[in-house]
Amino acid sequence: MNDLLERYLGAVCSFFMGKKKKSVYQELKQQIQTSAKHYDDLEDLLVSYGHPRSIALTYGYRPVLSHIYNPYIVNKVEKFVFTFSFIYLFFSTLYYLQQFQCLSFQSSATVVAKLNTSTIIYWILSHPIIIMGSVFVLSVIGLIILDRKNTFNQDYDVEWNIDKLYKLPPPSHYPSHAVETIFIIVFAIYFFFFSFYFTSNKILEIQHASSQMIHLMTYFFQPFIMIIFLDYIVDMTKKIYTRRYLKYTSVINLFTIIALIVFVMNSDFLKHYLLPLDISFDYILINVLIIGAITMILVISSYKLLRNIKAYRSLFKEAVTK
Repeated sequence: MNDLLERYLGAVCSFFMGKKKKSVYQELKQQIQTSAKHYDDLEDLLVSYGHPRSIALTYGYRPVLSHIYNPYIVNKVEKFVFTFSFIYLFFSTLYYLQQFQCLSFQSSATVVAKLNTSTIIYWILSHPIIIMGSVFVLSVIGLIILDRKNTFNQDYDVEWNIDKLYKLPPPSHYPSHAVETIFIIVFAIYFFFFSFYFTSNKILEIQHASSQMIHLMTYFFQPFIMIIFLDYIVDMTKKIYTRRYLKYTSVINLFTIIALIVFVMNSDFLKHYLLPLDISFDYILINVLIIGAITMILVISSYKLLRNIKAYRSLFKEAVTK
């Protein structure tokens, strides 16, 4: 019965974040436990309390968007975003890793040679922020247009009964956006300063054999940075994780981790791509920013991958149990 109570509490608290989520959980749990002595069965009590969304509204939940998008359209747009982003990330990573001479197999050199001969493809690979930003904008426009053409019922189903109570997923299926939000805020602040510094006149004053490779690294990082932001935006739309979403984001995060590890391990990164530490403070700052950028991307990608694995295992166990 405790499992059923936790499922109900998880469903209600999925509408909140941070301290509000904890306070609602504690207050509602205490109320239910206090009221339990007046009911023979916990199921009857939870059914009498009402739909989780209705309870969340009484605790102050107010949706950011009142419009309900067609789930089929949302899934299609989501698939487009992740598929196109991964394809772009793959070829961009292949291109820059070959430029850093991190890939020894011949096929990669052939692919890069073909990419270099195409002006359009070279421009696309050289402007990851524009391309990834365009993907996001086009996805939003496409979602709005397709959703209007395929209208969906805007009334929430708040009918509540014991069957729906038992169909509630366990609390582990609901995402905790608080950690991701903290990560993305730190991530955004860091890379704002990173981009500001590397586009300033100060970086142009540094003349060193590694300066060209450092400039190339800033382009190498950009697709990873953009896809982390896109993944966060999609993640924030999730009230509950699905297998499809977990697979998409896991593949991208795993690829990101492998690509950065290959770059660091196969490029003599510490030896050839960092500036001498005993020359000036600017040299030290550049090294710290570059190492910090790699660390930030690896940390947030590793966290998301582990989170996805944990959530997917929970979904899989639930499916086996049923």
